[in-house]
Amino acid sequence: MKYIGFLVLIVFWSQWSTGQIGKKVQFIGGARSLLSHSNFNSESDTVTAPKSTGGYALLDLGFRINPNASTEILGMVRIKNAFGGFWGGGVSFDVRQLYVRGVAGNFLRYQIGNIDYKLTPYTFYNHNQDVLSSSIGTMKIKEDVANYESFYKDHTWRQQGASVNFGLQFPKLIQQVEFNGFITRLNPTDFQNVLERLYGGGNMVVTQSKYLKLGLNHVGIFDLEGTALDSNIYHNNVSSLTYDLQFKREKFTYGIDGESGISVTKQKLYPEKDLTDYFIHARAYFNIHRSKLNLDLGYMDNGPDFRSFGAQSKRINFNQENSFYNRYTNAQMLRSVSMYDVYNDPNLYNQGITARVMDYNPVINNVLPYGIASFNRRGGYIGISHKDKREIIVSNAKVHYLSEIRGQGTSFLKSFLMGSVNGIFHAHKLWKGKKEFNAQLGLTYQKTMRNGDFSFESVNLESILINLGIEYELIDQLYVMGNLFTIRAQGIDQKPVRDADDQIINYEKYEVKGNEMNISGGLRFDFSEKIYLAAMYEWNTNKFNTEHPYTFKQFSIFYVMKF
Repeated sequence: MKYIGFLVLIVFWSQWSTGQIGKKVQFIGGARSLLSHSNFNSESDTVTAPKSTGGYALLDLGFRINPNASTEILGMVRIKNAFGGFWGGGVSFDVRQLYVRGVAGNFLRYQIGNIDYKLTPYTFYNHNQDVLSSSIGTMKIKEDVANYESFYKDHTWRQQGASVNFGLQFPKLIQQVEFNGFITRLNPTDFQNVLERLYGGGNMVVTQSKYLKLGLNHVGIFDLEGTALDSNIYHNNVSSLTYDLQFKREKFTYGIDGESGISVTKQKLYPEKDLTDYFIHARAYFNIHRSKLNLDLGYMDNGPDFRSFGAQSKRINFNQENSFYNRYTNAQMLRSVSMYDVYNDPNLYNQGITARVMDYNPVINNVLPYGIASFNRRGGYIGISHKDKREIIVSNAKVHYLSEIRGQGTSFLKSFLMGSVNGIFHAHKLWKGKKEFNAQLGLTYQKTMRNGDFSFESVNLESILINLGIEYELIDQLYVMGNLFTIRAQGIDQKPVRDADDQIINYEKYEVKGNEMNISGGLRFDFSEKIYLAAMYEWNTNKFNTEHPYTFKQFSIFYVMKF
């Protein structure tokens, strides 16, 4: 009760302050409370306590200050208390966000501190390649929490540094030139063996006319020489050209766009480990305005030594231990990261750029493990999306057919097929009902194949992911929700083993046969667009380890508020 009273006081204070001070100071942020009871069951485990109860309450309180019309200062503090804390025990205080931004000279926009940033899909971009199908219903609640905790917004990465932006307009030949630049700090020096490492770059986007837009982009990871005793200076530079040639007519729009460039990775003391390669991506698109039908046909060719860690860093760190039942069985073996953990454990999410090739899970994404910036891929894709006039059905589908450019451990090449479809049916719009009724179907199929003369060269790995969801408004603002999420995989692959310098030193056999299924249901009451209370029950079974399958059962209560 004391937390509820505290939250009410904060909201009241923010409303009063806004009214008294005007727009000089505003209070923003959010609050969330979670209470859960879990039951873990594994037939081969008699030493792990099966039941667990826990939860927390947290408040993110931000102060947005506008000392003048051209400057904004934002600071956000997090207060978090794990349930069970007594008189301050288990309470933590953290700074969640801090920045200053504004406009200098009426033309230069700047931001210093925390920046949510992206450039292009091949230079600096958060591809979100392990969540293949966004959800509605109960899964959406957990997905939103994971995105909020990992600072994920429209493919951006949150970094600490500075950014600038300004544009110039011209009377003839070209319409506008826009300049963007940023610099961030990846890791500080320890003045001994770890060098100061920075990441920076920017682009120049030229809008020639309503038909043509060109961009020159460059990003680089680099060490500052002399900041530590280590003299092995590291560089990873990526340069690209983007283009968009578009023709817009009354009934349709068509054009071509894409990005092409090169990457260079160097180590000062080991020039034999230098990597230089190219990437090419081109797409033709055709959009029909009235029917809202969009078609696109693309080609990609990413060299095997193409490295762009600003675009190839993964959100999920599959080498991170779970924070929830991380060990099980009588031998207390580590439990592998599952899709259940992807949606339930924000601690698995990587919140920064990692200057090395990160591990991936072939079950989840073996075709494009690093998004469209995945290296050693060549081939094409076709996509279609449709949204009818009343938006009763919103759907999209895409098929990739790719192959390796360079064989791994053999001269034979792997081929890849990935097909996905996702559709949301807004049934209430069909009969113009007042109560919302939404249903979703998401499906992703992947297949990896390779033939060879020897058994170790043969690869055949298949996986299928199905995501079903439903939301129905029983009475005003009260929704019943349900989800079924399952992933199944079977087959054999060969995964590369890399050393600390990302050099492949071996290949290991990867064999899998099993499935994971999560069934959940619950109720959600919306107090407003920004405040809701939800209760859900879920049942998860994992049979990927055939010798040690396990089952989760969990009941959770979420309270979420934004202001």
